[in-house]
Amino acid sequence: MSACNWGVAAEMRIISFLLLVVAGKCENIVQPNIVFIVADDLGWDDVSFHGSRQIMTPNIDALAYQGIILSQYYTDCRGTASRSALFTGKYPMRMGTQGISIAAGEDRGVPPSERLLPSYLQELGYVTHLIGKWELGKSREHYLPTNRGFDTFYGFLGSDVDYYTYNHVQNLNGTVLYGLDLFHNFTPIEDQSGHLTNILTNQAIKVIRNHNTSVPLYVHISHAAAHVGGGCVNLQAPEESIAANDHIAHSARRLYAGLVTGLDASVGNIIAALAERNILHNTIIVFASDNGAPSTGFNRNFGSNLPLRGTKGSPWEGALRSTAVIWQASLPSKIWSGLFHVIDWLPTLIGAAGGNISEKIDGINQWSAVMSSKKSPRSEILLGLDDLANWAALRVGNYKIIIGDVDKGKSGYYSKELKLFRLPVFPYVNVLLSSETARVFKETLYVNVDVDMALKKQNYTNLRSYSKDVDEKELCVPTSSKGCLFDLTEDPLETNDLWYSHPEIVRQMVLQLRMYWAKISPRRRPRVDMEANPALRNFVWTPWLSNEEEVQKYENIKHEHLFPPFPLQVSVGELQYLTNLNLNLFKNSFTEYMKKTADAFVESIASLFSF
Repeated sequence: MSACNWGVAAEMRIISFLLLVVAGKCENIVQPNIVFIVADDLGWDDVSFHGSRQIMTPNIDALAYQGIILSQYYTDCRGTASRSALFTGKYPMRMGTQGISIAAGEDRGVPPSERLLPSYLQELGYVTHLIGKWELGKSREHYLPTNRGFDTFYGFLGSDVDYYTYNHVQNLNGTVLYGLDLFHNFTPIEDQSGHLTNILTNQAIKVIRNHNTSVPLYVHISHAAAHVGGGCVNLQAPEESIAANDHIAHSARRLYAGLVTGLDASVGNIIAALAERNILHNTIIVFASDNGAPSTGFNRNFGSNLPLRGTKGSPWEGALRSTAVIWQASLPSKIWSGLFHVIDWLPTLIGAAGGNISEKIDGINQWSAVMSSKKSPRSEILLGLDDLANWAALRVGNYKIIIGDVDKGKSGYYSKELKLFRLPVFPYVNVLLSSETARVFKETLYVNVDVDMALKKQNYTNLRSYSKDVDEKELCVPTSSKGCLFDLTEDPLETNDLWYSHPEIVRQMVLQLRMYWAKISPRRRPRVDMEANPALRNFVWTPWLSNEEEVQKYENIKHEHLFPPFPLQVSVGELQYLTNLNLNLFKNSFTEYMKKTADAFVESIASLFSF
């Protein structure tokens, strides 16, 4: 089933949009505004349109039900890798941004030679704003967002900050570094107060209200929620959001739910601001998570990726298959099940804005396919490649392969113990219909949320029908000598290993991974420069190196210059496959060569005679 269309509701949406156009309420409908909202470490099971019975996300849900749900949307498994892929349209392994995210005192960033999404939009006449998280380099000024295509920046440069003090605390070999990480362009913000989710939302509303509507707008709102805080206290939800989740029994899960509730309220408030400014009708809204939740281990946020397997930082679906929604008033409401990867946002949004990408990238423009319910032009995704952790994952068609040394502690099904209730939960339909987004759609677009259709979509996307007997299965975890192969159409929870039963597919996909691995830009192990210490700069995390300073001064371990070995031993079967493949290629090329030689000989003889 490539896409699910939802009939009458979709037709009513298009009719409503056309009436608005005729009434003259849609300004500049040719070139749309773009509002891109990113959640951080949001679990698959932590939005209610995926079937969550604990955490209510009515604003996100209303957007999803009225928009297009990307049911097979993939990201990278970590923040820096995911964000670099989004902004460049390239796989992280091409830029050295794969694997562990950039550390606070690490001299690393997206190479200045790479062109980012906002610079393309500027070329098309857009005003561009980044609000929230950056995480793509801060050691040098040329890494900073206002030097990469954003007209303005309001937010934090690193991976996480305290939600109330906006400080990041880093413990390095027993030395604690700490300082402010909140900026307006290059200026530290010293006088801010309030919860971080709220101040980022307020800034987004301010940008929307002050926008000159004669030019198109691009606002990228990259929330900290639901990532843990970057100070000494991890889960810091707004008090009113915690109260809305009193029904959850587990106290840490309740705090996490409070962060998600605050995030959901932010989405509703931003949509209301667009309507108030009378530009909602001509705005593309994207809501997506950067990766799955860290359900266990370091920086655990008590999010849930169930029924998907695995956790953030792993090659499993729980880390890579993420929440994503596209909405525009003219688009019909549906579930689109084509393959879509984070690298596709750049060419897709540029295409929607009327532009074209001439540079060579990995991303594919999917705007036409998504709009018209066509089959996805994408059939292959390099799901992840980590040369430090020594694993790689690839999807081709329905099949997914994982090779290398994968952490067993990130390879299970987590968070079942967090799903208990201590109080009755509010009725979902009541919460959905009373949301800010539902109100705005009703009053501005004259469209009501169709409850019956919403519940059908919720049932379709939750994947729970695949989860029976999961606990009784012996799960495959790859090693350096054997990987795992899954058919995700039949087995999205990655329970049935097909490695031995589908040897031809294994060989072909391993060969494809070898080709990607051969083109990798190798990572060096993160090394923190003590010159980054904020105490040297009035306790503020600011750049500490000049753009011209050599990166090599930090490369002091010789073996890291060696090319990383492929994370799977060569098998006899693979050698035989490669031998046969090379012989067939030689045979085909030799046959073609002989044919061309014979044709040339006939032509040369014919030229000696006149007929």
